[in-house]
Amino acid sequence: MLMGIDDVLALAKTPKERQEMKERLIRLMEMRDEDIDFSDIPPITDFSRYKPLKPRLDAMREHNRRITEEQERMKSLQPE
Repeated sequence: MLMGIDDVLALAKTPKERQEMKERLIRLMEMRDEDIDFSDIPPITDFSRYKPLKPRLDAMREHNRRITEEQERMKSLQPE
């Protein structure tokens, strides 16, 4: 779930902290991708623990399909 600006600002404890957070968020939103410095982030070189995502996505899709079918079945059993 993504947080909106209001959600982030709600984490501030004081009005001053809220204003500082708002100013930082505005500066971040105005920043272009080309202006971000990634030089201090080490490159990923070990992919040995990576696993394909497709099987998990397929399992999630199947789970969601079953849930939807069950909801539709329950809906059809309810008298109107």
